[in-house]
Amino acid sequence: MLVKLLRSFHSGWRRFVSFFRLLLPRCLGLRTGHRVRVGGGIEWPLGNMRNIELGNHVSLGERGWFYLPLNNRKAKIQIGSGTEIGNEFVIASHDSIIIGADCLISFRVTIMDQTHVTGWGVNPVTSGATVPRPVVIGEKCYIGCNAVIMAGVQLGANCIVGANSVVMRSFPAGSVISGSPARLLRLLAKD
Repeated sequence: MLVKLLRSFHSGWRRFVSFFRLLLPRCLGLRTGHRVRVGGGIEWPLGNMRNIELGNHVSLGERGWFYLPLNNRKAKIQIGSGTEIGNEFVIASHDSIIIGADCLISFRVTIMDQTHVTGWGVNPVTSGATVPRPVVIGEKCYIGCNAVIMAGVQLGANCIVGANSVVMRSFPAGSVISGSPARLLRLLAKD
């Protein structure tokens, strides 16, 4: 009985604190559903807040970072209802990043739809970003800690991405993938 009461109090406290943490971002245009919970220390973009949408019951860990370029009004980030993202995440969009509903994304996961221009004689500090390619993560996916999802990746529903994986290409629904670069280990059997 006491444990249930403490859980209820803790949940209510997180919602209360999240309301105040989201107050300024919402005033700047952030679109959120009901009962969104956010940890402390999240770095929101300086502009284009209208282009970030968080569904109902989304939970964001502490010290995460969202990036949208100031000069690109079309860049967007959408996170589906019920999705939970762990601490120290990075979501950087120059075009479009869409994360489906009911996903579990572990801590220190990076999702980006572009990278920097590199090569012989190129200074990566000043070279700028490559042409962005949209990222789509289907519903009910699990992404393990320290994974990196690169530009142009589309993961179907119910995919499992192993810890420390670098996903550089798309995979169909029900894929279990791991490695750097990530490769298909098996397909989940349908019930």
